Amino acid sequence: MKPFEYRYAPGQIHAAWFKCGSAIVALEGTLRVSYRDASLDWLLGDAPKVSVVLCEGERHVLPYEAFVEVLATGQRHAIAQIDTGPRGWPMVATIGRWLVSIGRLNGALFRRS
Repeated sequence: MKPFEYRYAPGQIHAAWFKCGSAIVALEGTLRVSYRDASLDWLLGDAPKVSVVLCEGERHVLPYEAFVEVLATGQRHAIAQIDTGPRGWPMVATIGRWLVSIGRLNGALFRRS
């Protein structure tokens, strides 16, 4: 997916799931990005929360998959450019799962008695 721009009104929150390697750039205004490591979801509210403030021109790259809240802070609107992360991994994962399932199917069909 190509990077896209998103406009935030003051105080508006945008919440979405982002992949590891996704980048958020503050093009105008100030943004606060908050997220928790998805692998710690079992801790519920006790998981440590990461909060980063981005001023104009600053960029933040997510170190892991997470549910992210982006909040426009300040008195004026903010514009963010969001790049959804590295491309191509879903196809590689799909091929890997397909090869594993074929391997299991072959093992089930050609068992020795």
